[in-house]
Amino acid sequence: MKKFNFYLLFSIVTMGLLVTSCKKEEPGNEITITIEEPLNGETISDCAEVHVHIDIVATDENHSVEVILHPEGDVADKILDLDLHEHDAVVNIEQEVDLCSYPAGTCFHMEVEACKDHDCAEKETADVEFCLP
Repeated sequence: MKKFNFYLLFSIVTMGLLVTSCKKEEPGNEITITIEEPLNGETISDCAEVHVHIDIVATDENHSVEVILHPEGDVADKILDLDLHEHDAVVNIEQEVDLCSYPAGTCFHMEVEACKDHDCAEKETADVEFCLP
């Protein structure tokens, strides 16, 4: 009888371990980057006050966020170079940028990169291009 009780208890514990080890894995941190302003393909009317508005929303939390704005083809000329280390689920970036020192017709490229994890092994990116008239 002792052996039967031992095997019964062993079977119950084993089944419990199997059931708990088969739990559905939680999805990873998902990030949505929305560049509200300037819009992709937009021609900016007022070069003195170009409004940059970016929303970065994570299902868990943000880690590192990088924003770079430069003239098209000249990555070294960084007009905006932000490197934020935020742990909020929502990061809002709003800033005015003066682009009047660039000649008419100049186009710009803005890149946004957000890390899904602390080590930045996975990233979410977004970018826009816009021009002066």
